[in-house]
Amino acid sequence: MSAQRLPLLGLVSFLGLPVGAAAAHIATAANHGVTAGASTTGVSIGVLASAAVGLIATVGSRVRQERWPWLGIVGAVLSAAPLVLFLVGMMFKH
Repeated sequence: MSAQRLPLLGLVSFLGLPVGAAAAHIATAANHGVTAGASTTGVSIGVLASAAVGLIATVGSRVRQERWPWLGIVGAVLSAAPLVLFLVGMMFKH
């Protein structure tokens, strides 16, 4: 029987939201005044970064066979929520 590891990457999957917010802020600041009409560039990059961090950490958690697998899954779902809301908003935007 192999010992299950501490859920370090499972906990890291919750960091998708702050990492995505930081990426959005940096992308918005870098894009300021460069492209006219591209107000969603920072938000786009932020939501993708958030979802990517959550997904990668959750996959790493499962590869390491960490205990409490639900922790990484919940973190990935919460990290991907901004992407879902962004896509739904873009679909219904007039």
